[in-house]
Amino acid sequence: MPLHEASIHRQVAALHAANIDQGFLATLGVPFLALMYRAIDEAADSVLLVEERDGRVIGFVSGGTGMGSIYRRMLRRPVALCLALMPSVGHPARIRRILNILRYGRQESSERLPRAELLSIAVVTEARGTGTAVRLYLRLATHFRLLGEDAFKITVGDALASAHAFYTKMGALPAARVEVHQGHGSIVYVHTLVNRENGVVATRE
Repeated sequence: MPLHEASIHRQVAALHAANIDQGFLATLGVPFLALMYRAIDEAADSVLLVEERDGRVIGFVSGGTGMGSIYRRMLRRPVALCLALMPSVGHPARIRRILNILRYGRQESSERLPRAELLSIAVVTEARGTGTAVRLYLRLATHFRLLGEDAFKITVGDALASAHAFYTKMGALPAARVEVHQGHGSIVYVHTLVNRENGVVATRE
């Protein structure tokens, strides 16, 4: 893997840890997150899109149409994965939450929920309010539309008020409630990309 790509994955991981810090994955640390984003970048069913400024990642968005290939990519690096997860071995509650994520990721979407999914999005503090998040979101929407998907979903924890506001502003609508971790509810939003009747892209800018 080129050095630049390795740097991007680590920068994305650090950005996730610093800005999606209310989520469980951030507690697993930058090494684990770097492995995860490398897998997302390499797997056939997922994509990692970044925005850079002067060689530095200032924002990213990731998405995919299935978690299986991402997990398989991560398992191809067992030594690195074990080392990244080593700090979690002495925390049974953390292990249970990892298993919950794996279980949720393997679940098939219901008939009324799309298979395509926005997995994560983050922007550095100084780039907020500059349209970076909007551009990344629209790039992912275009990616899914070019794959032939007509909608994608986003799972958002109840406590993430700013995230709920952003996705609503972008045109996503609440469609279901889930509980990835016991006692922690989330809303599943669905963003429709194409109107089935006239084929018009339904993405707000």
